[in-house]
Amino acid sequence: MRTIALIIDTVGSYGRGLLSGVARFVQTHIGWQVIYEERKGNDNLPKWLVRGSCQGVLARVRDQRQLSSLRRLGVPLVSLGEVPHQTDVVTEILSDHRMIGQLAAEHLIERQLRHFGFYGSGGAVFSDLRLEGFRTYLTGQTHQTHIFLEEKWDPGVSRYKRRGDPFWEDAQLNQWLEQLPKPIGIMACNDYFGRLLLSACRRNGVHVPNEVAVIGVDNDEIICDLAVPPLSSVDPAADAIGFRAAELLDEMLRGQSPATTTIYFPPKAVMARASTNTIAVADAVIVKALQFIRDQGGIGINTEDILDHLSKSAMLVSRSTLERKFQARLGFAPHDEIARVKLERIERLLLSTNYSLARIADIVGMTAEQQLATFFRRYRGMTPGSFRQHFGAGKPLTSES
Repeated sequence: MRTIALIIDTVGSYGRGLLSGVARFVQTHIGWQVIYEERKGNDNLPKWLVRGSCQGVLARVRDQRQLSSLRRLGVPLVSLGEVPHQTDVVTEILSDHRMIGQLAAEHLIERQLRHFGFYGSGGAVFSDLRLEGFRTYLTGQTHQTHIFLEEKWDPGVSRYKRRGDPFWEDAQLNQWLEQLPKPIGIMACNDYFGRLLLSACRRNGVHVPNEVAVIGVDNDEIICDLAVPPLSSVDPAADAIGFRAAELLDEMLRGQSPATTTIYFPPKAVMARASTNTIAVADAVIVKALQFIRDQGGIGINTEDILDHLSKSAMLVSRSTLERKFQARLGFAPHDEIARVKLERIERLLLSTNYSLARIADIVGMTAEQQLATFFRRYRGMTPGSFRQHFGAGKPLTSES
């Protein structure tokens, strides 16, 4: 039995996600026992962590001093730090922060937005890398990025009053929000910054998501669901990273050398919530039609149902006029949006529940599992089962019962 030390903070959802992935490994493999303690990101290394106390270490390394101390233990080490330490003497598995930024940009562009902003922590490497990925992707799409950076800080350090003050306010942030072109989509460097931004919008009378759409990072479900409105977020796949880190350490303990010392792990997906459920077009008919499609979840409706809904709002348009408006303003037809919204709902059910495909088919208004599979393969190029296996690995699932 090998004793493994876990030096991973438990304050934020990312650290807890890493631990969840390690726990999955421990439950499915033999020969491991772990020792860990509740800790904050800025805590010193525990006093019990001395030479001979363990046979391997999984650690969220914060700085070079910690790395040097851990290496002196003389045991295999895998670092799960947020940023690379630019050394070939330690194996690291890290979130691909640039790809996280790109994924957030793609999500906001899909919302038909044309103006974009970034709210982050200046000098914090993870925030800088996410900004780089966000801005680089938008530049490639010929879009400008409006940027506001707070001074660098650590959310785990209690001396920063904003951490515990729900009435914290930044006059410069308020001014930045006021002068931004609208509607605009803003990426916050993490969910905590996203919540601060939503609070600033509410104080300043800025409507979310119609004027400002906000997306964070980490998919901290408590922060995201308590936010008003609920915060969309990029899931960085912390659980999968924790599991893969445990696999790497186990291979090292068995005498195998990793193929590379630094591994960048891609984010899982965007978990869309109300903070980005925006419709960035001026045509009232299109706005009304899109809102109806989203309210219905794309389920059990067609173009005729949209026309009927519009007529009840005194918007009498023909089918050809509606389709022409959609094509001119959005570049696709009403039935394409119905399919997209339905597909988004199916993906969320596949990733967040363990419902059978037959039950998911019933929820989204399809008569049989085969109809679901045909629809999903048409738009995603894979079966629902393959999608769940590839993108849902390691996510705690909601029971059918």
